[in-house]
Amino acid sequence: MLDFQPLAIDKIPIYKQYYDDTNAVGLEYSFVSGYLWSREYLLRIAFYDDTLIKAYFRDDNKIWGYCLPSGKNVRGAIEACLRDADDRGQEPMFGYLSKSEKEKLEELYPSRFVFERSCDTQDYIYLSHDLAELEGKHFHAKRNHISRFYREYPDASVAELNDRNRNDALRVMELWCAENDIDPKSHGEYAVICEALENFQKLGMRGMVLYALGEPVAMTMGSEISRLCFDVCFEKALRGYPGSYAVINNEFAKTLTAYQYINREEDLGLEGLRKAKLSYSPVIIYDRFEATLK
Repeated sequence: MLDFQPLAIDKIPIYKQYYDDTNAVGLEYSFVSGYLWSREYLLRIAFYDDTLIKAYFRDDNKIWGYCLPSGKNVRGAIEACLRDADDRGQEPMFGYLSKSEKEKLEELYPSRFVFERSCDTQDYIYLSHDLAELEGKHFHAKRNHISRFYREYPDASVAELNDRNRNDALRVMELWCAENDIDPKSHGEYAVICEALENFQKLGMRGMVLYALGEPVAMTMGSEISRLCFDVCFEKALRGYPGSYAVINNEFAKTLTAYQYINREEDLGLEGLRKAKLSYSPVIIYDRFEATLK
């Protein structure tokens, strides 16, 4: 069987070498996000002939799905995945495939796989200019939310996230949990955000905190996918401060205009989150697919 191991923070630069694309926009290229969520989603890494293979495991240690390998010998690594699944007594499935990865698998194995689009794991990708400027009629409501927020909280300010104010970002997350009757100790995202803040500089992340009435009321942070696209990994705001989500989104986007695109990740199949992401008019719905053998 393939030797799958947990992702290691000090090996992220090595992993990235196998996904070297200066124009990448999809989350499959973000090993910062992959590492941070790897414990929650049981993402592990194996190597075969200088080719990297990612796989998502279930709680029972069975593999949910392999990602398309990347590196020197993609075909050989796919064959290794098929043998690995057989050794485990499982039917092989390749998941979280982008459109280009789906096409690559079809090219390598014509008519051998059945593909199904996954509705819950697509990335929502935006022009950074759109999120920073909010121009046009379709952003009228967003501009109103922001104007209303600043009228109500004229002392509001934003600050770049750093070691000095990372506790303020964590405080927003704690208050958000309280607003939503969530126990932080049992909430997976809380643990992920704690680790992100603890390793903020090591992971090369950027972020922002929004303050109103002298208190932190929203936070966001993310990391670079490529020179073309930035990934917003986390965004939390307190509903007791209406408009704070629109403000933190807009203010952070203003600092990211060196990137053409901003990836705001998937909607997890949550209808409210899907509507919120669509309300910002994504220019790319980055589809994902699952592939099973015929």
